Amino acid sequence: MARTRDAEVTGPASRARIIGAAITLFAANGYPGTSLIAVARAAGISQSGLLHHFPDKEVLLTGVLAEMDRQTLESVDADREYEGPALVRAFDIIEAIVARNQQNRELIKLVHVGIFNTDNAPEAARVWAQERLHRMRTDLSGLIEQAVSAGEARADVDPAALASVIIATISGLEEQWLIDDSFDMVSAIRGLTDILRRDLLSSSP
Repeated sequence: MARTRDAEVTGPASRARIIGAAITLFAANGYPGTSLIAVARAAGISQSGLLHHFPDKEVLLTGVLAEMDRQTLESVDADREYEGPALVRAFDIIEAIVARNQQNRELIKLVHVGIFNTDNAPEAARVWAQERLHRMRTDLSGLIEQAVSAGEARADVDPAALASVIIATISGLEEQWLIDDSFDMVSAIRGLTDILRRDLLSSSP
């Protein structure tokens, strides 16, 4: 029984250490430049121990991408009761995501540099990126459309176009921040959302 309890404790802990080490190494050296041996060494685990959790590097990458999604959802805080019109809630969520991203440089570097800086990006990463972009665009445009339908936002707002511009802005701010880590992308995104609140809402929230 003790061995079972130990396995239950050490299994998730080992998996978390492996994913943490993979995030650091993928971000620093790129996905192609990182070996499973290097990840195992950085995680303080044997290679066979790593392979027990992740049988190959693409499976490990899938685990890393799932962790990125988990952290994004955590930053949004799905249980939080956002107040105000749908568009205001959307802007609150955007600010929360950017604030969380600014606290985790390795994850952002991983997306912008470690995985997608090559034509040979793994299929799992390409699928994840496509699904993530589609989900972000759909969710954000849905909130904007909800605000327009409720009369909370100007009727001439194009939800899909505005969602795409906001997503592009977030990506551009992250690129600037990776070049200059003194750049405050949270203040920058709040500058944009303040303008959008003022210009798009039918009345002040």
